[in-house]
Amino acid sequence: MSKKLGLNPDVCYMLGVYKAYKREEPCICLETDSEKLVERFVQIAVQRLDVKPEKLLIESTTPGTKAMFYNSKLKRLFEEALEDRERIFKYKNEYSASYMAALFDTGGWIDGKGIFIRGDKMDFMLLERLGFHTTTRGAKCYLRNGVQFMAFIKPYSIKLIDMAKTGRRAPQSG
Repeated sequence: MSKKLGLNPDVCYMLGVYKAYKREEPCICLETDSEKLVERFVQIAVQRLDVKPEKLLIESTTPGTKAMFYNSKLKRLFEEALEDRERIFKYKNEYSASYMAALFDTGGWIDGKGIFIRGDKMDFMLLERLGFHTTTRGAKCYLRNGVQFMAFIKPYSIKLIDMAKTGRRAPQSG
């Protein structure tokens, strides 16, 4: 069924965003303080998912921006793709990199213990299968080989692309 979704790296990125902000209502949304992440969300929605620009709802919130659109068919396709993600993201390729980059951009970062993402047990298992060893602490999944993970997601990660453009450096981790 995921073939109907027309998977490509951008759609896989949006699938990761959807996973991070999944709701019961038939909307696909994002809440962030990153303008670049909102721009990418809008760009993918309009250019890759054929969402009409007038269907996008964007509002300022504290501390950032909420972007969303309602599309029950697309939400159903995303749900089916998430159920099938073990097959979709079994290879270390641009599809997996895009999905993992979205998880990092929406719920991951670097703290004193290392590089982490937020997800569920399936996402953590996918990381292991892709060769990224992990340690789970609470809701965070720390990557033991974080530098390799960051190199893997770098072409697709808004956070890492922004850090490269602004000259900020991420702390080095294993």
